[in-house]
Amino acid sequence: MGVADVILGINISRISVRLVLSQSHYIKKVLDKFSKGDNNIVKTSMNISVYLSKNKSEEIDQLKYSHIIRSLMCAMNCIRPNIFYSVSKLNGFLSNPSMDNWKAIQRVIKYMRYIVDYGLHHTSYLATLK
Repeated sequence: MGVADVILGINISRISVRLVLSQSHYIKKVLDKFSKGDNNIVKTSMNISVYLSKNKSEEIDQLKYSHIIRSLMCAMNCIRPNIFYSVSKLNGFLSNPSMDNWKAIQRVIKYMRYIVDYGLHHTSYLATLK
């Protein structure tokens, strides 16, 4: 059957003694679905100067917000632990997201555009002994 290059949606590539795990194809699908026409990037997943609180004004699309959170959680659990804090924080506002929550989740999407081709690199312990 040959060497595996995709397992459970995770791309596996070998560079000398390293394995590189990435989900760039999945992230690109999420970006295409949720940020059509917006090609901006940011270098951090969350702006710590913005205080997120309960919604006290107009409601935003709760269904779309939950779809984005679900997609980001899938990436977070597999290959993207660097978005864990942001996604977990925004997940707390699923029942009634505010415009500030919406802006924060769009920032996470822009951050994902910045790191779309990043991956986890793993070097075997046995390879380092040679």
